[in-house]
Amino acid sequence: MSWSDPARRFEPAEDVQLRAELRDLLGLGPAVATKATEPTVELRALADDLRREAQRRSRTERKRPTWGLLAAAALPLLVTLAGLGTWGFQQKQRADGLAAQAQRQEQELTRLASTHAMEVARERQAKEEAQQQLQLVARKGDRKAEPYLVIPVEKPFRVMGDDYQRVKQKP
Repeated sequence: MSWSDPARRFEPAEDVQLRAELRDLLGLGPAVATKATEPTVELRALADDLRREAQRRSRTERKRPTWGLLAAAALPLLVTLAGLGTWGFQQKQRADGLAAQAQRQEQELTRLASTHAMEVARERQAKEEAQQQLQLVARKGDRKAEPYLVIPVEKPFRVMGDDYQRVKQKP
């Protein structure tokens, strides 16, 4: 609130009187002095000095450029955005690396599956050929050469030795 604001409330009478005297000495408003006496020469000289100092300060007051103030205010925001950009770039690189690794694993699994399928097909073909040869031999040959009937049996699924888990330690 300005010192010359007339809407001031709850102000001591001494402050009101001092403000009125100062206003009168500075020549800013109507002379509302509580005393009927004229101010002394010393008070006038003091008022002139105060007026000159106020004018000097208002002329020499340095105006800061607004762009510098805006730059100073935007600096933390820019640093934050740069940090987030760097973090995002690192996350993208990591995601790309994981995607490439997953793709390589998928290709390896596909290759292994196709190799296994070819091996199974070869085994089936070999079994079928063996059965056909046995049937041909059985039809052509006499029964004395083959005293008993051969029934082809598919091999059971092999269980590898490291597929089991020991439950109890040997004492």
